[in-house]
Amino acid sequence: MRISYLYILVITIGSILISGFQCYRNYPIYKPTYEFTEKVSLTPYKKIYAINDTLWLQFQTSDKTLYDKLSNSRIATDTTFIPFRFQYHKRFPTNSSLPGDIFCSYVVSAGVNPGFEAPIWYNTILIETECISTSYFVKIGFVPKATGIYSIELPRNGDMRNCPGKLSFINAAYAFTFDLSDCNKDIYLLIPPQSRSGEQGFVDVSIDKKEIFVFKVE
Repeated sequence: MRISYLYILVITIGSILISGFQCYRNYPIYKPTYEFTEKVSLTPYKKIYAINDTLWLQFQTSDKTLYDKLSNSRIATDTTFIPFRFQYHKRFPTNSSLPGDIFCSYVVSAGVNPGFEAPIWYNTILIETECISTSYFVKIGFVPKATGIYSIELPRNGDMRNCPGKLSFINAAYAFTFDLSDCNKDIYLLIPPQSRSGEQGFVDVSIDKKEIFVFKVE
């Protein structure tokens, strides 16, 4: 009897797994038609900033096209706008961080619908490109308000948004990198290993890929 019960259990589990694989085949992973990648400038470039300095981030194109790494060409994207979600992340020290801490303020020079969020350990700044423009243009300044080691993280794996009234939809994802030769990994490595051990190399790799810029505020 015990063998029969074990046999039935194995058959049941196997059937569930096979059914799961079948569902996976029926609903494949979403893949965008285009994968856009572009550069964001940062000025002035420094390793160490003072409180109330302004770090300017800018993304601008001459028209409404974006570079698609899948086709190695620029694609017309005039029916879309791009939502940016920048994270201003406190890397060290973090033991004094409380929910709602304000580590920076921001100044908008170009872009629409700005927003600000202040959860624990990081501030998020939201901004969008304009639909009525014939190009993409966002310029925003980050103003440090506390000392420590921080990072600014660019949007990764974002989705394009369709402008109101536009019928054409672009099945695309986008990501950005800093237009810098060095994103200050040496500043990040000043953080004691025990204070960055839980990140499992993610930040190190993202700094090398120029998706994260690290700096110190004194």
